[in-house]
Amino acid sequence: MSNRFRTANWLAKNGYGPQVFLFRNIESGQVLYSQLPTFTDYQLKVQFQRPNWENRKPSLRRDIWRIMAVSDFESYEAAVEAYETLVRLRSMRDLTLKDVAMRFRPRNKDGNIWYSAQFRPVYTQEAVSDLATTIDHIQSKTKIHWEDEWRKGDLSNWDKDLVEHELMDRVALHTPKALLEDLRQRARAEFKQLRAQEAAIEGAVEQRV
Repeated sequence: MSNRFRTANWLAKNGYGPQVFLFRNIESGQVLYSQLPTFTDYQLKVQFQRPNWENRKPSLRRDIWRIMAVSDFESYEAAVEAYETLVRLRSMRDLTLKDVAMRFRPRNKDGNIWYSAQFRPVYTQEAVSDLATTIDHIQSKTKIHWEDEWRKGDLSNWDKDLVEHELMDRVALHTPKALLEDLRQRARAEFKQLRAQEAAIEGAVEQRV
């Protein structure tokens, strides 16, 4: 299902919400973006184009990935633009602006990206920063569901007029497939309600005219 890029029309017609999903790797700290509540090797190939020993292409093993955040956008077009922007920012950091990115990453005494065992926390931090930057860029009202309170970082980094934060149910996190399905249905229902409200307002304005 998620083995290629999806357009706004495809997402709407196939029952998905205007969302972007962030999965974190519990072994490496790497983050994977997806338009759907699942992922395949397609996302790995697109988002890890030049892997190295510090940023290896991660495995698809489902047991090492956890949902970190789900972002609900106000339109399918905004969700698609957000996904594309996040992937582009990742590509820039890993390819064209790698030297700049490395200057801001914490290092150990050997000059390598700081890590504990295989885990490098900078990757999840960069993903959260990129999400905030992306929302500012596309200027879309967004509701973000976080797995933990501290994942989102300092609230001052977020535009309070654009972003609403919610926590995922900790019990529901033990059954992620059901949780993501519930979030998908809620996002789709909220989108339909928003569009119905907009249509009602437009109709009222036309009647006055």
